[in-house]
Amino acid sequence: MEILEIIRRNYKWEGPPISNDPFFGLLGIILSQHTTDKNAWQAEKMLEDKFSTPEDLILVGKNYIKNIIKTAGLQNEKSNTIINVARAEAERHAVSRALKMNWQDARKSLTNIQGIGEKTADVFCMLYLNAPIIPIDVHVKRVSYRLALSKSNNYEGIQRDLHLLVKPEYRKETHLAMIRFGREVCKSKKPLCASCPFNKVCPWYLSTIKA
Repeated sequence: MEILEIIRRNYKWEGPPISNDPFFGLLGIILSQHTTDKNAWQAEKMLEDKFSTPEDLILVGKNYIKNIIKTAGLQNEKSNTIINVARAEAERHAVSRALKMNWQDARKSLTNIQGIGEKTADVFCMLYLNAPIIPIDVHVKRVSYRLALSKSNNYEGIQRDLHLLVKPEYRKETHLAMIRFGREVCKSKKPLCASCPFNKVCPWYLSTIKA
């Protein structure tokens, strides 16, 4: 709890830009996977500038969308998911209805769309429904593992362990701070262990680097 409190207080981050339109916001979350915030935001804005409705996206098709979002990478996979989301919204108002649900039901509903996983649904619910959850992205997972904040290797287990350590009202802030800490200090490659405030208690540093 003390470690997470230090991270939350000292690595504050507002998060990347998000669309005011939840439908396009969900597309932005999809685009953010395995790329930079800048590239994801540029790709999302291009979609939002070119298309007004889910039906417009369906009409132009996957290949056209692939060319627009290529700056975000993984365009083949991401364009498939974007089309799936557009169809789900056009046919059954999946995103619009999710906004009127409690976040638990919204999460379940969104993950029924092919290509939408737990993390994507959790980020959406955190941002647009103020859900008291900590989405587990690669940075949160790495920081949790190295600092022994969780004994689990799977998404649900890590999230459950972090929720036990963080009060609901601080979970969004903690999620964002952990991402910043993971990007700036506890990096995947060449982590800044020497200047890390937790190097005297970090099991990973003591057993892997210092040893």
